[in-house]
Amino acid sequence: MKLCIRPPRENEWAVCRMLLPETFGDVASRSYVLAVRDEAPRVVAAASFRHAHQAITHLRLHVIPGFRRLGVGSQLVEHIARGDARSMEGTVEITSEPAAVAFCERNQFERVESLTTVEADIAEMRDYTRRLRLRLGQPAGACVMALADAPADQVAELHARYVAQEGEIDRWRGLVAQTPQMGISPVVMIDGRVAGILLGELEGATAVVRSRVVAPGYHGSWVNVLLLAEAMDIGWAAGARRARFFYTDTNRDTQKLAARFQAKVTSVVARFQRRLPR
Repeated sequence: MKLCIRPPRENEWAVCRMLLPETFGDVASRSYVLAVRDEAPRVVAAASFRHAHQAITHLRLHVIPGFRRLGVGSQLVEHIARGDARSMEGTVEITSEPAAVAFCERNQFERVESLTTVEADIAEMRDYTRRLRLRLGQPAGACVMALADAPADQVAELHARYVAQEGEIDRWRGLVAQTPQMGISPVVMIDGRVAGILLGELEGATAVVRSRVVAPGYHGSWVNVLLLAEAMDIGWAAGARRARFFYTDTNRDTQKLAARFQAKVTSVVARFQRRLPR
């Protein structure tokens, strides 16, 4: 099958949107290419990506089902790899796109990190964190307050330093939420300084923990426990009966927390990268 790989024409943007709807939130920052043939259906695949600093990032690719495993996707990848880029990366929702993992491996991509989403019973988590909070206690000079009442500059500084890196697998890394929907967001202060923050919101009957960060010197301490206990109390009072949270491959503490409550895995998003020798 002979393909022409080229940017979309004016009358083909509707096809791009249909094949790659998730990319149209930031369409202005992206490049698009189509795999086109001379007979119907003409467009058989589309790809979108960002290109900056000798790197291809945020790659998304969609091949029409009837044309998969015919080399169409691989041709698109090789076409995009041309040029001065030294690396190419994109994400795969493993739980909904299991075949994409094999495709990445066939095309010399390596899995470099993943983000796992889990859900657990909030009543069990609330009871456990409450008991742990009582056992560990709270030092003098420490208090917990709502995000809206905390010093915004300190919150932003802590979040930016340890969490807010632009991450393709987790768009919430860049979030510092002085916003109304972040209603499950306690902040722990110690002697007037922010020691930890938890950003969360309510989605129906689910309390969603978007990010949690603790200042150096307090990792694995009562600060983590206090943040979680407070968040579970706020969520429960607001009607939440499930808790959803996330962890990366290196976040051992949260992995252990998920295992303790037999949390159900609902999603795994993996980032794959391919080095491009030049």
